[in-house]
Amino acid sequence: MNCDEKEALIGSLKREILQMPAESTVKVNFSMEEVYKIIPHRPPFALITSINAINIKETTIEVTSRVDPADPIFAGHFPGQPVYPGVMQIETMGQAGLCLSYFVKNNTLEIKESNTPVKGLFTRVHNAGFNKGVMPGDTLTVRVKSIEDDDFMGLMSAQVIINNDIYSHSILEVYYP
Repeated sequence: MNCDEKEALIGSLKREILQMPAESTVKVNFSMEEVYKIIPHRPPFALITSINAINIKETTIEVTSRVDPADPIFAGHFPGQPVYPGVMQIETMGQAGLCLSYFVKNNTLEIKESNTPVKGLFTRVHNAGFNKGVMPGDTLTVRVKSIEDDDFMGLMSAQVIINNDIYSHSILEVYYP
C-alpha cells in the first residue's frame, strides 16, 4: 500500500463504516468460549465477547466486545471520569483481526473442537484515531477488513463502532510466526 492509498483509507476509516455486503456475509453466533478455540487470548485479556458475522469473500468480520464497568482499569483511567483506554480498543481490534485470520486462512465458517488458535503478533500500528470516548458498560461492535494477508504477515483495517458511530479506527500489521 503506497502513501496515497494509506491516506485515502485512513480518511474513509474516520468517516465511513466498513461495509459487510449482505449477499456474501454470513450471520453467525459464536460465543466467547468458541473464540477461545481460535485465538490464544484468555481472561482477563480476552476482549471478544462474540462473533456476529463473517464474510470470507470480502475478508471482513464483525465481533462484539462488552466493556465491563467493573474493569479495574477505570480506577486509574480516569478517576471520576472513566474512559476506556485507546490501547485497549486497538487490542480489541487486533483480537478481532486474529479471528478473521482464522476463518480466512482455513476457508471456513465453522469452529471445530480440535482447532489450533491462530498465532499472530501485532508488530505495527500504521494508524490509530479516536473520534469519541468509550465508556464503562459500552458494547462495542468491531469490524475488521483484511487489506493483504499471506503466510508471513497481514495488514488489516479496523473500526470500533457504537450505535452506528465510529469511535476509533486503526490499520494494524500482524506477523504470523
